[in-house]
Amino acid sequence: MRDVKCADEFAVQSTHCFPWCSWHSLAAEPHAFAAVEGSEAAKPRRTPAAGQLSGNEVMTVQLSEYVLPFATYFAEFLGTFFVAFTSSLLMVRDETFVGSWAWRASGMAALLTGFRLGYQLGMALAFSLSGYRAFPRPSCRSGRAGLSHQDRWTSWTWRTRVALQLSLGCRGALACAASSCAARFCSRMARPAFGVDSRRPVFVVGNEAADVDSLVSAYVMAQLLESPDVQGIALAQIPREEFRLRGDALALFKEAGSKVLADGSPVHLHFWDEIDWPAVDALEGRSVVLTDHNKMTSPVASHFDGRVEWVLDHHAGGIQYPDARNDIDEGLGSCCSLVTEQLLQRSSAKSRELVTLLAGVILLDCRNFDEKEKKGTDRDRAALEQLQGLVPVKGTKAWYKELMHARKDVSHLSVRDLMLLDTKVVCLRGLNVAFASIFGTVQEICAKAGEASSVVEAAQVLARDRGYQAVVLLFSKDKTNGRKALAFVPLENPEAQELCNVIVTRMMESPGKLPEDLRKNPLYETQGLLETGFQLKLLEEMSPLHVYHIKGEVSRKTVLPMATYAAL
Repeated sequence: MRDVKCADEFAVQSTHCFPWCSWHSLAAEPHAFAAVEGSEAAKPRRTPAAGQLSGNEVMTVQLSEYVLPFATYFAEFLGTFFVAFTSSLLMVRDETFVGSWAWRASGMAALLTGFRLGYQLGMALAFSLSGYRAFPRPSCRSGRAGLSHQDRWTSWTWRTRVALQLSLGCRGALACAASSCAARFCSRMARPAFGVDSRRPVFVVGNEAADVDSLVSAYVMAQLLESPDVQGIALAQIPREEFRLRGDALALFKEAGSKVLADGSPVHLHFWDEIDWPAVDALEGRSVVLTDHNKMTSPVASHFDGRVEWVLDHHAGGIQYPDARNDIDEGLGSCCSLVTEQLLQRSSAKSRELVTLLAGVILLDCRNFDEKEKKGTDRDRAALEQLQGLVPVKGTKAWYKELMHARKDVSHLSVRDLMLLDTKVVCLRGLNVAFASIFGTVQEICAKAGEASSVVEAAQVLARDRGYQAVVLLFSKDKTNGRKALAFVPLENPEAQELCNVIVTRMMESPGKLPEDLRKNPLYETQGLLETGFQLKLLEEMSPLHVYHIKGEVSRKTVLPMATYAAL
């Protein structure tokens, strides 16, 4: 009965040691019962004496005793590998916009490794403290490989058991490490490769708001720069998953016949979350071209500091990189007008795709040159006229209405999506402040959120997620009174709250105390700010949302320079 108990203990402990492979104990069970003297259950499976087996049979039995445990260990290794590898591959997207998800895969592998080692150590300590005869093995000194007629049990010491458990944990660690390497390899294979040939990589980057003007200007300029010596790389400063928020861009790339993915995003437009930045940083000959903005954001500057080659822009701010080529026209309605001029100079055979993209953006940004909107210049109009022969046959008026409808159709978007749709981030007094242009009046957005306090909550959650200290919301014009609304949502931070108060104070003091730099800004004259100022008026009924009525002609292009001046 004592030997039967030992055999039972062996089966139970084998199952405990290999909880994912319960069949391990069954595989070992014939050897266990073969070693039990006088057991009726063991007699049919009793190992024959050595003299009763041929040489091949003896070799087979010997190999089975040594190979079977390794086979089970290897099977468990593969199981651990595929569990960790699959878990790693599931973590493809990174909503916080912070680089390679392959590092997440490594973290998962490390977590599984730590869990595995901890489990094995715990089991080892439990066995060492228990006094049970775990991990029994048959003594095979006289006959080898289980061929002895004299079967007896021995127990491993607690030191041996701990060493075995650690070896099992190391096997799990090896499996997790291998899965991490495999996941990183797959990640790198899925990412675009730059600088793989002898051409010099030039990244063409639009602004951080990634509006349609920014996206198209970068997309077209990258293709215009393509040559046997240069690899043009169009880059958007947003994750690919956020492209879906931009209805006008979705409609325009589809109209142009661009090659797109299932989500409507262009195949040849790269997005920030797809770039292997360590590999880019290793490219010595890399440079950057800025479109639709004249100063690099902090993330872009961290990779291209001192490497700005060209700036094409129509925003205020002047020349920030005197060593670069600068094509800047602050009064221009669209950056795509500048890109159109480059297209006309560089290419005699105009691509229908590129022409459609550029013409559509100029129409949108210049509001089809409606005099009431006061958008666009003669230079914009001349650029569009050069493209007229290849615009859709439906005509500019009908096409403009179609594109504008696609831009303004945001009924399917949440309040958070609307805040992400068109946002620029600036650093004021060391604080990151997001300026979001919202498609919808302040009343419409509050109704969508449920109440004004929900808008405040959504803005603060977004600020915490993205590392902003304040969010400034510029709402669309209300047709009933012809005015827009401007809201300030700082976090519970005295410095951020003070900054918002200073910006409001300076805007209320306009136009009397406008600095000379702002007076020279052509948009301040176009929007009538030199005569009337911003005309802020607090909407007390919207509390706790700190929001003001503002002149209907005001845009973010004039609010941002004012906020920058106020923060000085």
